[in-house]
Amino acid sequence: MKSKETYVVLSLTFFLTLIGCVSNTNQSHQHTDNTPDSVAAENTSSLETSSSSQQPYLSFKDDAGQEVVLIKKPERVVILNTEALDLYYQLGGIAVGKAKAPGTPVPEAAKAVEDVGQINQVSLEKITSLKPDLVIGHPRFHANLKDALDASHIPIALVNVNSYDHIQRTGRLFGQIIGKGSETEKALKEMDNHIQTMINNVPSTSPKFALITIASTGLSIQKSGSLALDIADKLKLKNVAEGMQSGQMPSSVPYSIEKLIEADPDYLFMIVYGTEEYGRQKLKDDLESNPAWASLQAVKGKRVEFLPSDFVNSPGLKIDQIFEYLAKVVYPDVYGK
Repeated sequence: MKSKETYVVLSLTFFLTLIGCVSNTNQSHQHTDNTPDSVAAENTSSLETSSSSQQPYLSFKDDAGQEVVLIKKPERVVILNTEALDLYYQLGGIAVGKAKAPGTPVPEAAKAVEDVGQINQVSLEKITSLKPDLVIGHPRFHANLKDALDASHIPIALVNVNSYDHIQRTGRLFGQIIGKGSETEKALKEMDNHIQTMINNVPSTSPKFALITIASTGLSIQKSGSLALDIADKLKLKNVAEGMQSGQMPSSVPYSIEKLIEADPDYLFMIVYGTEEYGRQKLKDDLESNPAWASLQAVKGKRVEFLPSDFVNSPGLKIDQIFEYLAKVVYPDVYGK
């Protein structure tokens, strides 16, 4: 009988001891899970999850149709599109690098900014050495840089500013990039109000014109794709080159005095890629030297106009001033001389 009671007591003692061991083991595990290292690992995992779900600063499609994603607000911007430099600075932006082009003015505030080469021959090495977090280029000249910049994790946005609509759209984009969206909208609205007032007063006469470009590569008659033509169109002028056959470039027609005589425009506008002095010498040597030049009614009426460089190199927010310039040339009775 005593042997049986002893067995019961020993069994009960072993069972209670086993429970105690399990309890101690659980407490030991709970203590281990709350060590500083474990907490730090858990917090790090949480931060990584938060970081991966963070929205980018800005994402958009550029004028080449490419998706551009800016993880954070750009602080080191290189501007290769010389036509866009003035607009970027007008809106409060600052660049760390810029391209240059003959005859293209540089904003005073950007003159000390590092040069990375001519617009059509920039140095990739110089660009990357500036460690940019955004490059702003031209669709025609800089699309070939995309792969190399992507490999260096540098985003590139290709933008146009060769029409009024482009200036508005690119201006809004720059305002977002710089972080001054509301100020940009206000500036663009003021500019647009001034321009729309001028457009609303345009007579319905629709004078004819030809836009002759003078460059080191020769002479041509501009058919499409330029800021000057866009402004002329909005001022209801008729471009005589629209019905002419293009040359190697779809946007232009090879110069021909015969074509000009046939079209006989009311106005001749001259655009010079270079200095005006160079353009006037070319006019004298290559155009006026032909007796047929004097037979054009635009020449007879002294309506040959050298347009300021702002018609080639986008003036950004000051585009209303060149609208006004051309309006006064063509419609002096309405807008004054």
